[in-house]
Amino acid sequence: MLKKINLGLVALVLGFGLIATQSAFTTTRATTFWAYQPNPDNNLRDHTKYVHTSMPSAKCTEDNEPLPCVIEVPETVVTQSDLQDFFVGKTNSDIIALSNQRTPEQ
Repeated sequence: MLKKINLGLVALVLGFGLIATQSAFTTTRATTFWAYQPNPDNNLRDHTKYVHTSMPSAKCTEDNEPLPCVIEVPETVVTQSDLQDFFVGKTNSDIIALSNQRTPEQ
C-alpha cells in the first residue's frame, strides 16, 4: 500500500512539474503605442514629439521623408520619460523599424 501512495505522489509531483515548466515558457508580449507628431525638425528621437495612444492609427501623414506613424514599444514605456529612456542608443532607422506603418503611404 505504501508503494501505491508513493507512486501516486510521484505522479502528482511530475504532473505539477510539467504544468510549471509549460507555463514558464508561455509568455505574452504586451506592448503599447506612441504616435509620432511630425514637426519641422523631424527628430525621431525627440520623445516630446510622441503622444501615447491605445491603438495604432490607420492613416499616416503624407510627408516626403520616411517617418514613423505609430511605434510599438514594450508596455512598460508609459510616460514620455520612459520613452526618452527607451530611445537611448537607438538610431532613426531603429525607431522607424518599430513602426508598423510608414509615411508617406504608397
